[in-house]
Amino acid sequence: MAELSPRLRDEIDDQVAEALDAYLAEPGRLRGPRLWPLWLAIVLTNVAWLVAVVRG
Repeated sequence: MAELSPRLRDEIDDQVAEALDAYLAEPGRLRGPRLWPLWLAIVLTNVAWLVAVVRG
């Protein structure tokens, strides 16, 4: 299995952090069961990056 380069890991971390900040900046996001779409998006993004790296 291919290992992610430090630059690619940093870019993934930055994009996830930006998405999380934008999502949580919206009023009322910390209440209720509405956080699951965020976590689902993060998981799917990470899986997509890993698949791209392994196949690339």
